[in-house]
Amino acid sequence: MKNSIWLLIAVAGVAVCAASARADSMWDYQAVNSAGYGIHPKVWADETDPASRIIVEGVALAGVDEILDPGLQYTVFLQDDMSDRGGMQAWTGKFLYGDALWAYFRSTDYIDFSAGDRLRITGLIADMGRGKVVINNRGHSGAPNLVWHVDILGHPGLPDPQLIASVSHCNYFDETRAGGGERYQGRYVMLHGVEVTAGSWGNNSLMTIGDATGSVGMLLSAVGNFGVNPQPQGRLNVVGIFDQEDDQVSPYTGGYRVWVKKAADISAALDACREAGARDAGERVALAGKVVSRVFDGFFFIQDEGRSGGVRVISSRAVSPGEIVSVAGVIVEEDGGRAIAASYVSRSSGGQAPRPLFVNSAVARGERGLSVQGLLVRVAGVAGAGDGEGGFILTDAAGTVAARVSGGAAPQQGAAVIVPGVAVGSGDGAALVAAGPEDIEMVTQ
Repeated sequence: MKNSIWLLIAVAGVAVCAASARADSMWDYQAVNSAGYGIHPKVWADETDPASRIIVEGVALAGVDEILDPGLQYTVFLQDDMSDRGGMQAWTGKFLYGDALWAYFRSTDYIDFSAGDRLRITGLIADMGRGKVVINNRGHSGAPNLVWHVDILGHPGLPDPQLIASVSHCNYFDETRAGGGERYQGRYVMLHGVEVTAGSWGNNSLMTIGDATGSVGMLLSAVGNFGVNPQPQGRLNVVGIFDQEDDQVSPYTGGYRVWVKKAADISAALDACREAGARDAGERVALAGKVVSRVFDGFFFIQDEGRSGGVRVISSRAVSPGEIVSVAGVIVEEDGGRAIAASYVSRSSGGQAPRPLFVNSAVARGERGLSVQGLLVRVAGVAGAGDGEGGFILTDAAGTVAARVSGGAAPQQGAAVIVPGVAVGSGDGAALVAAGPEDIEMVTQ
C-alpha cells in the first residue's frame, strides 16, 4: 500500500513537471492581453532571481549580419522548430555598454551565428511597449548581470516559410492568437500576390504592401542589398520574418510587418504554372497553392489544380504527391523547357495525388493545339528497345514519344504498356518522365 502511494505521488510529480516544461515555450512567453502587453509571469520578473531567466531553443531565421549592423546592434529571431507555433526576438545594442564591454560580450555571449543554425538563448524577458515580448537587457540597461547568452546547437537549416493566405489573415490584433498578427509573431512567412502601395525602396525602409483584403508593413533589412537592386513591380511574393513594432500609445495592437532580409526574397507572383514558361532565365518568380504531381531525385513537378499547366521545381525538399505547396525561386532552362530552381518551398497541406490526363503521343509532343508541358499525363502504346538507362520509345497510332523511367529499367521491347509520366519538352525533344517502373502498367491481351 505504501509503495502504491509513493508511486502515485511520483506519477503526479512527473505530470506536474511535464506540464511546467510544456509551458516554457516561446508561444507561451509571447502571450499578450487585450492592450498588447505580455502576460507571462516571467515578463519583468525579479532580475535577481535565477528562476526568472528563461531558456528557449529554436532555429535562427536570419544570420547575425542579415538584419542589423552587428557592429552596433545584435538581434536574433528564433523560431520554435518543435511545433508550428512560437517565435521570439532577442535584442541588444552597443550603446548600452561602450566599446570595451561590447567587444567582450560579442566574443563571449553575443556570438556570431548563421541563418538556419539551431540556437539556445538564456536570458530575461520584458515587454518594451511595442506589442511583443522580447529577450533583452531589461529596460535597455547595460548591467553585465542582465546579459543574455547564445549557444549554437547545430545547423538544421532554415524552416519552410508559412504561407499566409491573404493580408487579411495577419493585419489585425487577436489576443487569443486564433488568427491575426499575434499568431505569426516571430515566424518565417510568405505572402503571395501583394503590391507595394507606399514607401521608398532601400535599406532600412518601412514600406507598405497590400492586396484586395488589406495592407501590412514591409521592413527592408538595414544591411540588405535593396539599394543596388531595382524595386520590383506588379504583383509580388514576399518571404520574411513576421514582426511587430507598435510605437504608438497603448494599446499596442498594430505595427505588424514582414521583415525582409534581401532583394532575392521578393519575387514576381505568378497565378498559373504555365506563366513560368514565358519568363526569362534568371527571373525570380513564385507560385502559391499548387499540387505536387510527381517527385524525383532532386526535383519534383507541380501543377494547377485545374490541370491547366505544370512546371518542374528543382529542390531536394521532401514533398509527396498530392501535397499543396508554394514555391519561390529563379527561372532556369531544364529539359527543353522552363523550371524553377527553388529558394523556398512552403508546404500547406497534403492529399491525393492528381490523376494523369489520358493523351496520345501527338499531344504529348505538344501538337494538336494542346500544351501539356509539365502536366501529369499517360500514354498507351508499344514499347521499343530500351537504351539500358531506362529510356525507350513509345509508339501509338499518332506516332512516337520518348519515355524515361527514373531509377529503373525500361519495359520489355514489344510490350503493350500505359505510361504515366510528366510531359517535358516539345517536338522531337518531347518526353514522358515516369517516376519508376512501378508506374508503368502492362496491358494484357
